Amino acid sequence: TMSHCRCQTDKKPTGMTETTSPASPVSHDSENGYLQIEKYDVLSGKQSGYLIRKFLGMGAFGQVVQCIKLDTKEKMAVKIVRKDETWVGKREVTMLEKLRKLDQDKNNLIKFTEHFEHKGHVCIAFEMLDISVEDLIEKISSKPLYLSEIRVIAQQMLVALDALKSIGLAHGDIKPDNIMLVNHQLQPFKVKLIDFGLAIPISKMQAGTVIQTIGYRAPEVMLGLPLNEAVDMWGLGCVLAFMYLGQDPYPLHCRLEVMRVIMQMQGQPNDRIEYNTQDFLGLLKRMLHVDPEKRITPSEALGHRFISMKHLPSDANPNPHMSSHMDEANNTCPNSRAQATADRTAADNNNGPPGKADIDNNTAAETDKKPAANNTPTPSQCAIQLCTTLTTKIWPRLKPTYS
Repeated sequence: TMSHCRCQTDKKPTGMTETTSPASPVSHDSENGYLQIEKYDVLSGKQSGYLIRKFLGMGAFGQVVQCIKLDTKEKMAVKIVRKDETWVGKREVTMLEKLRKLDQDKNNLIKFTEHFEHKGHVCIAFEMLDISVEDLIEKISSKPLYLSEIRVIAQQMLVALDALKSIGLAHGDIKPDNIMLVNHQLQPFKVKLIDFGLAIPISKMQAGTVIQTIGYRAPEVMLGLPLNEAVDMWGLGCVLAFMYLGQDPYPLHCRLEVMRVIMQMQGQPNDRIEYNTQDFLGLLKRMLHVDPEKRITPSEALGHRFISMKHLPSDANPNPHMSSHMDEANNTCPNSRAQATADRTAADNNNGPPGKADIDNNTAAETDKKPAANNTPTPSQCAIQLCTTLTTKIWPRLKPTYS
């Protein structure tokens, strides 16, 4: 699947050209099933026409373009599904329709306005968002985010997962690409969960179903075990680790190069920062529990001290995008953007990364081993090795955590 709004300026789908004058009205399919489109083509929606302005990205099942909705003049993102993958588009529409039961803004979920067919292709129109979490990390040169920033994103995604669970849905593809910032300039770290192409009713999840990107795939998926919504918590835990490390925590192609956590604390941290790091690692450990039955749930995680900050002063680290999940009126905590912005400004001024907890050099060496070129493990062996490394070598060497 693909992010609906991730720019890939170095890739274009077959037949995509950008012209300075209106394109020919003739549009046809390429050999691989993608709709051949040109800038200024108009997609015929049910509510309105959509004038294509920019190519945003492509994936295995289709392509995404930025459009102007002709009746309102607002920017929209439209996913155009490959003609030979029509069933994928219809399946995603079915999942998106289920989201209408929820307040999508309150629960940090992408809003789609309509779906339609254009020249035999399923098209889905979404609100236009900004950049993905992955793009954000790339934009800051793969530097890790601060815990104050991670907390804001984590809380919003936990609210999203809790909402999905309430209507019996699992997302099935939680990864940095599928968490989008709404408008990073005007609403720093306000995010939404996107791409429901792999979403599935929890009641229909079966052992052996292959979902999730490899590097964010839960152990039970790789091992062919019974599945439930806990796979999303694993995926979100991996995303938090990605933001904390500035790199993918697990190999993306089933290699035994597991995550390295060797960044050291810079200087002597005060107690509040030290406990903040320990709280984060405590939550991460519970999100990445290899037993899905023991993995923390979204509602439990929302009450975890790293997210709730109940042990800190009432004015510590507030953020307007961190909603109280217990508050039905959706009141927001009075301010944490200030702390996150202060952390980011300090980093820019000092040109240094945020503090991390230590893992000794022996652990780093152990997790850096590569498999022999002629002895590549199977996916199941890879999963077992990754889980074993986490539980026996990495987590036990972390500082004591406060859960």
